Amino acid sequence: MKLTKLLIASSLLAVSLSANDVMQKSMSIMEKGMTQIQQGFLNNNLQLIKDGSKLVKEGNDLFSDKKVISSYLPENKKHMANVAANASTRISLALNVLEVNLDDKAYVNAANAYSDMLNACSSCHSIVRNW
Repeated sequence: MKLTKLLIASSLLAVSLSANDVMQKSMSIMEKGMTQIQQGFLNNNLQLIKDGSKLVKEGNDLFSDKKVISSYLPENKKHMANVAANASTRISLALNVLEVNLDDKAYVNAANAYSDMLNACSSCHSIVRNW
C-alpha cells in the first residue's frame, strides 16, 4: 500500500514538473522573441524583428485554448485561465498588426504594436503572478 501511494505521488510530481517545464519553455521562447523584437527596433534590424515575431508566435501557441492553459496553471490559479487566454489573443492580434506595419514600412506603428504585446504580457503576469 505504501509503495502504491509512493508511486502515485511520484507520478503526480512528474506530471506537475512536466507541466511547469512546458510553461517555462513557452515563456522562455516568448521572452527571447520579445527581446529580439526590441533589439531589432533599437538596431534598425528588420530581420531580427521578424525572427522575434516568429518566436513569440511559437511560444504563444500554448495559450490559445483555455483548457490547455488551465492544465498548466497552478491549482490556485486555474480559475484565471481566461486572463491568460485573453492576453494570448491580444498578443496574436498585436503580432499581426506588427507584421502588417513592417510590410508597409510603418515602423512607428509596428513599434506601438510591440508595446501592445508587452502590455498584454504584463497585464497577464500582474494578475496570474500577483504583481
